[in-house]
Amino acid sequence: QHRGTIHFENTVDEIEMAARQAAAGVPATRPVIEMTIPSALDRTLVDEAGCHVAQLFVQFAPYDVDPTVGSWKDPAFKQAFVARVLGVVDEFAPGFSDSIVGIDALSPLDLEEIFGLHRGNIFHGALGLHQIGWARPMVGWSSYRTPIRGLYLCSANMHPGGGVSGAPGRNCAGIVLSDMGKPLL
Repeated sequence: QHRGTIHFENTVDEIEMAARQAAAGVPATRPVIEMTIPSALDRTLVDEAGCHVAQLFVQFAPYDVDPTVGSWKDPAFKQAFVARVLGVVDEFAPGFSDSIVGIDALSPLDLEEIFGLHRGNIFHGALGLHQIGWARPMVGWSSYRTPIRGLYLCSANMHPGGGVSGAPGRNCAGIVLSDMGKPLL
């Protein structure tokens, strides 16, 4: 139980509306939320009181917020968005937000400032039609190799893109092994 990703959407229209709002610089009124509970798989993450860890990956929180709406630099604005996110989860799991003992909420701006993720994008740039396959991360750089001998690219910015598949790293490992004259196991 609770070993996969839990989603909190009812309709495709909700997802589309969230995307439209974010494109307009407005954090979605009903954001798309994906929850994982890593402590369900790794009991070392459960504390002595039996508290679990829940991670909420929230989509459609734009990096560029319309200044008439607010700013990620404003703690109250960020907290209001967190409350909106938790409100959606509470609709599906009543009392969830009351069970929280600690929160570490990161906005797109936080992701850029703390982890260096350009514009807070965990995939190192949007995966658009101009940036797929042989053109990821850009034309001429899709082989995982760089002009610096022994330096390779193997993250979400490489083909086939981000997510939890591990495919960019595996693909890059194959190139590294090939360059070393060794077979991919």
